[in-house]
Amino acid sequence: MYILLVEPDRVLGQTYSEALKKAGHEVVWKRSAQSALDSLDTKLPDVIVLELQLGLHNGVEFMYEMRSYHEWQNIPVIVHTINHYSRSDIFEPALKQLGIIEVLYKPQTSLKKLVRAVENIK
Repeated sequence: MYILLVEPDRVLGQTYSEALKKAGHEVVWKRSAQSALDSLDTKLPDVIVLELQLGLHNGVEFMYEMRSYHEWQNIPVIVHTINHYSRSDIFEPALKQLGIIEVLYKPQTSLKKLVRAVENIK
């Protein structure tokens, strides 16, 4: 499976990327929303694992931009975030409207659970 990992933190990005690769997946890791959007022009991922806190552009803005292109509208997205606002009864349903498959929270989500969530997407 080809995975686009969007994670701004260097240590977390390396850790998640290595765990996904160890599970047999091809991973492209980007640290910003813009670099992730740019990479979509190169090759479409089977799934995107997205942090919501991306500095200048947040993950929700990334999702709106991505979903505005027809060819990117059906890419499954798993949010993997430490963003406590996303736990609200309002925010999580809004993410689902953007095509979020699942919302996982750091640091409660183990690497095994992250890999399993990715592999559950067929």
